[in-house]
Amino acid sequence: MNGKTDLEVLGALPIQQRLFAIDLDWRNKCIFFIFFLFPILTATVRHAGSTLYAVLTLLSFFYFKDGLRMLSPKEKRFLLGFVVFFLFSSLSLLMTEDLRVGVQRLERYARFLVIIPIYCMLRAQTIEIGKVFLLGSLVAVFLMLIQGLYQINVLNIPMARGGYNRIIMGNTAVLFAVLIFIGLLFYRGKWRHFTLRILGVGSGLYAGLLSGCRTAWLFLPVIIACLSILYRNRLTKKNWKILILGILTSLLLIGVVQPERLKWGLQGLFDSANSVTNEASNGTVGERLVMWRNSLLIFKDSPIFGTGMGDFRHDSILLLEKGLSYKNNFAVHSTNAHNIYFMLLAEGGLVGLTLLLTVLFILPYRFVYGLWKKTSDKSVHLYSLLALISLIAFAWFGVSESWVNRNTIVNLYCVTLLVFVSSAANRAEAIGEMS
Repeated sequence: MNGKTDLEVLGALPIQQRLFAIDLDWRNKCIFFIFFLFPILTATVRHAGSTLYAVLTLLSFFYFKDGLRMLSPKEKRFLLGFVVFFLFSSLSLLMTEDLRVGVQRLERYARFLVIIPIYCMLRAQTIEIGKVFLLGSLVAVFLMLIQGLYQINVLNIPMARGGYNRIIMGNTAVLFAVLIFIGLLFYRGKWRHFTLRILGVGSGLYAGLLSGCRTAWLFLPVIIACLSILYRNRLTKKNWKILILGILTSLLLIGVVQPERLKWGLQGLFDSANSVTNEASNGTVGERLVMWRNSLLIFKDSPIFGTGMGDFRHDSILLLEKGLSYKNNFAVHSTNAHNIYFMLLAEGGLVGLTLLLTVLFILPYRFVYGLWKKTSDKSVHLYSLLALISLIAFAWFGVSESWVNRNTIVNLYCVTLLVFVSSAANRAEAIGEMS
């Protein structure tokens, strides 16, 4: 191979050939296939994401040691945060009344912990899996659209729900659509590849629309605002004019077309909020407002360490018995607050909420932001930007859903973080930009 290593040859191959290269290390082929299949299966086939994540975990136990020696101090810092978060959650069980729910929650938090050996394995293999993941995401959005259309038109289900429910379906589809679009801006390729990706972006957005998930729709203006802030010093006046024109054109188009599902969803947003004090709320927003109010009442009784992981339902029922909670049956008997911030505030207090924000978002964001800010390399720029977008996405999704309670979304958070952060770090290491 002209003196080149297998990994150097692998990095030079087109994505399709990387997946089927027969003369390369079986571990790398296995890793590539797992990260290619993950976005395709995670939201469309039940338990597939957990199975693939378990395979990655088992594989990492044999190959993570070499990666430990390669980590920079900043990498060690954000990885150590997952250990601290898991230990705090474990200790929180000592205060928990509903131990069954608390132990279930801890099992999900353990998935954050195994990010460490998987990340070390990826760093040791020095491979860039970001583009393979994007290729899998491209396949995934078409599959999700087909599945959604089948569920609505053939099974007569009101809203597409994929393999689980409409929230997971909508959030995943829109996230993949945004990631594909960003990848398209960096690597347009041949016209047929460009066309396919544009169709993929449209498919992902339409699949999100079919799900009726409002959080997914509202992610689009959120990410536009965040990207505008990130690139505010890099955009010329002409760029700003094009961006503003594009936004206004999109709003005008939406106003003229007025998609029925979008109108229904936004109208339901206001109608549901007005039912917050009703015993039988007629929408999810009213129920969430009751749960968020209860979270603040629980927090007032134990503001530092919370009442114990998994005790939200137990504490909400006590509030109802005391006459402090609105008589909303679903809200009072829910095991979580349908908002990761209010849930951690109630169950973990200020310490738990601070750890959640720091470990899941701030530390990894600071690491990849440092790579994004100083790099002159196109690939490092892309991978670090996709990592930033993914972190913003999960921070936003947590506003209306306690996704840390759902294996599927926890898996997706962990895998996207692993894919883009490790790819950015490996590429930066290869060109001498890691400090």
